[in-house]
Amino acid sequence: MNVLCIVAVGLVAGAARGQEAVPPREVKVLPVFFVPQGEPAPTEDQTERLVRHLAWCRTRYRELLRNQVTFAVAPQAPRVYQSERELAFYRAQPESSAPQIVRELLTELKSTRYNCPYILLVVMMNRKDDFPVGGGRPLNGGLNTGGGIVILSSFALDRSPNFQSTLQHELGHAFGLPHVDVYGYDMKSNDSIMSYNPRHHTKGFTPSQTPGKLIPEDLRALALNQRVFPGVQFDPEKEVPQGYSMAARIVPLGPMKIPGQPDGVKVTTDSGEDYGSKVANIAQGRIAPNKRDGKVTFNAKTMWHSTKAPTGWVSIEVAFPYEVELTRVEIHSQHSGEYHAAHAVGVSVQDCAERFSVVRNANLKSADDTVRLPKTKGRVWRFRFLAGRSGCVVLRGLRFFSADDELFPPLVPCEP
Repeated sequence: MNVLCIVAVGLVAGAARGQEAVPPREVKVLPVFFVPQGEPAPTEDQTERLVRHLAWCRTRYRELLRNQVTFAVAPQAPRVYQSERELAFYRAQPESSAPQIVRELLTELKSTRYNCPYILLVVMMNRKDDFPVGGGRPLNGGLNTGGGIVILSSFALDRSPNFQSTLQHELGHAFGLPHVDVYGYDMKSNDSIMSYNPRHHTKGFTPSQTPGKLIPEDLRALALNQRVFPGVQFDPEKEVPQGYSMAARIVPLGPMKIPGQPDGVKVTTDSGEDYGSKVANIAQGRIAPNKRDGKVTFNAKTMWHSTKAPTGWVSIEVAFPYEVELTRVEIHSQHSGEYHAAHAVGVSVQDCAERFSVVRNANLKSADDTVRLPKTKGRVWRFRFLAGRSGCVVLRGLRFFSADDELFPPLVPCEP
């Protein structure tokens, strides 16, 4: 019975769910007219104006990115989604109904939040008022993690003179850009399209005489989102004006809470969380570099520090939202270039009887090392790390790969 159980997991769950966690290679903008029950379908004029606004927005982003590239749009005409619920239902939902809208559209597209290949540009059909108020964000947070959502109303499409500048701003959020105030800049006067500077407002299809731009922090961030802007590069010598003090830290937007969709990777440990650190930091967090320059670089907000292990081995469990097939794992241990490296790792996977089987044991050659695994599927994995003389291990992060695909990538891409 146990053998049959394991085989069933491999054939059934793996075949049906194996791709749910694999991120898209390319992300395109997909315009969707969202039609609540009782609301009219979009007119030919509304469809033409949305397509025209989107084309202008593509041109504008190409200009802002120094003519390197712009975002792609799904080749089909804007989709029309007929909802079974009335507009009043969406008015009562939290966050201007964005999570509920994403839930319905992911179901319609037969996608998960992780493999969705679209920035969903949603125009809610609403003749009465500007609901939902414009908004946008990435589905999974951060940069280069997959799809996103922009929500606007047909009322705004029909009547708002600054629809175009709003679209540029909200798409910026969906691509992963935060408001400029997170970097200490004034929202009312900053030059970025990610401010609320009224001088940037368009009027119908007439551009502003003082249009917004992408400031160095914006350009740096979009260059990291290669699924949307493949090939875009950020060169500080060219993009940062003389005398400009660019923020050192990239601030990522957080992931959405989407009904019916899992929240992400869960990491737990029975080896303690010392010095205020959290083991949850090591999955999808930014992986700090491991420099040895005489300074202590331990950061409890981004790393995990185990307690001292009596046996010399510390352990964590990683529960993925879906069964995944792993072929390699990148392990980033140690801090400050000298403290608490992991010297070996044991990798095990849980079967349907909740028993763990060893997949691979390996010595680690360096603090930043890659361990290759035989193709193995599972949802819950256990990692054991051998500590050095201190009896403790510090992990700056783990990265998980299935062939060439990184699963659940860090919110801010980086090379430690």
